[in-house]
Amino acid sequence: MDSGTEQTATSGGVGPGVQDVQDIKDFVHTSPGTLAGRYLRRFWQPVYFSADLQAGWSVPVRVFSQDLTLYRGEAGTPFAVGPKCAHRGVQLSTGIVAGDCIRCPYHGWQYDGAGQCTEQPNTPDAFSDKVRIPSYPVTEMLGLIFAYLGEEEPPPPPHYADFENAGGTFQHMNIYHDHNYFQHLENAIDEAHIPVLHQISPYEKINFEVPRISAEETDYGLVQYGTRSTGVTRATHFHMPNMSSWAQRAIHPEETAWREVMGWRVPIDDTSHRTIGVFNAHVPAELVPRFLENRAKEFEELAQLPPPNDISDAVLAGAMRWRDVKLRAQGTDMTRIQDRVAMLGQGIIADRTDECLGSNDVAIVLLRRLWRRELDALRDGRPLKQWAGSIPLSTSGL
Repeated sequence: MDSGTEQTATSGGVGPGVQDVQDIKDFVHTSPGTLAGRYLRRFWQPVYFSADLQAGWSVPVRVFSQDLTLYRGEAGTPFAVGPKCAHRGVQLSTGIVAGDCIRCPYHGWQYDGAGQCTEQPNTPDAFSDKVRIPSYPVTEMLGLIFAYLGEEEPPPPPHYADFENAGGTFQHMNIYHDHNYFQHLENAIDEAHIPVLHQISPYEKINFEVPRISAEETDYGLVQYGTRSTGVTRATHFHMPNMSSWAQRAIHPEETAWREVMGWRVPIDDTSHRTIGVFNAHVPAELVPRFLENRAKEFEELAQLPPPNDISDAVLAGAMRWRDVKLRAQGTDMTRIQDRVAMLGQGIIADRTDECLGSNDVAIVLLRRLWRRELDALRDGRPLKQWAGSIPLSTSGL
């Protein structure tokens, strides 16, 4: 199939066998050299929050089963280099940031942001010009630090103009998940589960019926439509290869509209990943202080309750019934509890060989087809589709 061919998925029987054993292997494994790992590395990926990396600090980062050293120079520029000093293999993130360089704490070898060794103070016959560690392009946007880990020249960083210009107050999220990332990609575009799994949640306004799902390929990935009997349609967007955007109900009285949310599902390794993202809360400028105060109270209240993973673990172990999971606080982390039960309940890495798909699974089928098409093209050395570096705002539809 041509790598640029547009595909549409509409209602109708889908049936079993859509994803075979090779798909499972190719989609879920992202370490260096794997097919999905090579593909994901061709895109800018968020790896850290800008506000959490102060000038003169360095931190270890793990992404796609690959370790990095992320540091911010004293002048404020972020850099990403290899995880270890070339001399004795010491973890470089424990080093000392000086200017735009980082110095290993063991023997003082120093590296610049391009990975070039610039000083070997403990070596009389210094040969720093011959020593280089890996380095990776880094950029910042939306309050996030993005890194490019591909072997090719990096594409221009994406810019989500609709999101950036929507107005409001940006808030960030960084959520750890103890299962494979691809289960989360599929969950993010499966609106049919919301009236069932999220019946008790902040989504009560769209839980009155299961929508009719359709989906189509776009220049950025795919869009999934959930149409209700009222004729109202909710749009959820997926940006290839691993970012989705959706509308989320406002929680606090200062908010004047549904929130717009963007979230990347970034593999740490094959058995864990993070949702790194940002949401835009629509709050009048004069009410932002009160909104932030209410947000703080919201999380203080949640901190007094059992951790969400403890609740989902109890359900998965049969120690708690599903119907005994009550709404917590204002429902902030209810979907997190519910989604973890569903996604981890499929296994740390889901086995799809015997699943039976129905007509409302068309967005999932389309997502797999897009991934299969692009990975086949990458494997065979054929041109890949150049996905647009933008994404429309999602709609609540209600």
